[in-house]
Amino acid sequence: MNVIRPNGNEVETLENAEQNTPQENWNRWNRDNSHLFDYALENTETRESYQNQAHLQNYGTNWFPICKIGTVCFPEQQIPMKFSEDEQELYDRIIGSARANGFVVLFPMNIEECNTFPYIATLSKVVQSNPQTLSIELIGVHRCRALEHNAEETEALVQLLPEVEVTSKLSSHIPKFARNFPLFEKRELAFKITGYPFNFLRNITEKHVKECCEELESMIGEEAVRTAKSRGLVYFSYFASQNIFSDQNREYSLLKEDSANTRIAAALKYCKMSIAKCSICNVPIFRNDHIMRLPNQTMVHVNAHGYNHKITLVQQISNFRRMGFPSFDFTWFPEYAWIIIQCSRCGQHIGWEYVSRTQNPAQFFGIQREGIRFENDEEEIVSETIVNSSDSSDDQSGEE
Repeated sequence: MNVIRPNGNEVETLENAEQNTPQENWNRWNRDNSHLFDYALENTETRESYQNQAHLQNYGTNWFPICKIGTVCFPEQQIPMKFSEDEQELYDRIIGSARANGFVVLFPMNIEECNTFPYIATLSKVVQSNPQTLSIELIGVHRCRALEHNAEETEALVQLLPEVEVTSKLSSHIPKFARNFPLFEKRELAFKITGYPFNFLRNITEKHVKECCEELESMIGEEAVRTAKSRGLVYFSYFASQNIFSDQNREYSLLKEDSANTRIAAALKYCKMSIAKCSICNVPIFRNDHIMRLPNQTMVHVNAHGYNHKITLVQQISNFRRMGFPSFDFTWFPEYAWIIIQCSRCGQHIGWEYVSRTQNPAQFFGIQREGIRFENDEEEIVSETIVNSSDSSDDQSGEE
């Protein structure tokens, strides 16, 4: 069986490698720094940085270059990209937009909804580029709706979508005579006028944010969560959407949510997914309390062939086997070598093990989001009950 390396190439399975520990394989490493991929756009003479000062026309329509990517991009999320020589024209078009204080429309290539109009996408801007490696780094700026493409399908007419905090609409429904009323009286009055439960929604949103913070803190740390929460409800809704257990379809559904309130409520449901299983054979791989985060870690990585991978870092996993020997080639984490890992039951590629002799931690795992299916404890109990009930029925039928 052949498996996929982080650089996008297939390699032969080495039968004895899966039986060895990283320490036993250490002497087989071939560390060649000349092959390290400049995915991080390190300081080089050819690097270009951009300070996009353009002002978007709120909720108007504009034409911008479009680019398909292998993941969902949220506002404020960084996305690295790598282009091949055959994509030089696309690279030049994106860089031309960046130099002109323009933007780029990013949409996920694997979402079926994006094949018809209108669809939801993310307006982004180029932060920096390296023409030597045809690499760029973008950051999401604003949600938008793509209305149509030009004939060459190189640009899209997009409309910006408002960033809504439902409770922030309260002031627009308060009569002038009541502007100095206490806040709870304003909410009661607005409810009588509009029929919209402002007070109830505020309490619900605060409850959701608190629960979401508790779930995320256990996975990525209190400081990162506290900082995100301090930047407001909209920012926190996108922060939560990026850091939950999810595949592309779930992430895209969060991007489509019309308000920060409903986005946080939906994200909370996925935050509570506690068990990660192989998406093919359903064997357990890890739990959410095993998730970890490295300093300055990014969620999305790109390999030398331009494929984006969104991975979850975990401290320990189960039901896996190693394939091949450790390698530093094209590593996403400096000073860490990677080893391909597969599901021990069905052989699906689920990610990579990272090991180092100089860094702390000395070992962790990067799990591909698309190779994993997520459940919560309740679903696990229900599935076990169904299986047990089925077994009991078989026994009874055999007795009869």
